Amino acid sequence: MKASQLTLKPANISNCKTLKAKSQFKELMKLGRCLPSTPSQAKFFVSNEIRLDILNSRDVLMVETILNKHGYEGDYKFTKSTKWVRLQNNDDLIKAVQLEFNF
Repeated sequence: MKASQLTLKPANISNCKTLKAKSQFKELMKLGRCLPSTPSQAKFFVSNEIRLDILNSRDVLMVETILNKHGYEGDYKFTKSTKWVRLQNNDDLIKAVQLEFNF
């Protein structure tokens, strides 16, 4: 399911965060709860092939921004509760992150 087809309620809080440099990002990133915001975080994200956890509407916007910037489009699937989604094409996100941080 494409992002334009999703019917998620608008969320006030993002489940998937971006963390500042020099923060303890590895544990949150391993859990799939943050997107990389620095080159070192991006290298960790790509080298460990991190998969994002559940996403709400605000998270989908953040992921789509990265994907669309590099010519990719997200494919999502609802969780059982239909309040959250999961990104199905994680390989495209990894390629987009590599292009975003030029490595």
